[in-house]
Amino acid sequence: MSDVPANISRQKRIGYVLLASAVVAFVGSVAALQHYEFPVASYLILLVPVSILAFLGYRAVSASRDRKALGDERTGNVYGRVGINSFWILMSIILVDVAFGIFPEEIAGIAYAFGGLLIYCLYFGYYTYLE
Repeated sequence: MSDVPANISRQKRIGYVLLASAVVAFVGSVAALQHYEFPVASYLILLVPVSILAFLGYRAVSASRDRKALGDERTGNVYGRVGINSFWILMSIILVDVAFGIFPEEIAGIAYAFGGLLIYCLYFGYYTYLE
């Protein structure tokens, strides 16, 4: 993204949309958790997606106030390759687990979550620093 004023204003709008979606996601999730009477500890689940949305929104808005563009084509390509590669590796792990029962059922979800996060971080490090 270049430093053209139209791109900066679009970045600012996207940042405000992300901040608003963080608030909406938080309020909607709290309402759903209240309605279905989940335990209080389940509210911690909201921290990850709401924090990510709020961080990305704040970053976009604050960068646009300083008249800086956040992304360029290379960054977009890196995130795209990292996301696609880690998605297919995670899907392969899930399919192998379903076929052969590698992980016990009690920890399968946790193993998928941490495995996916680890794969994403490894791919991101490779494409950002080594390639």
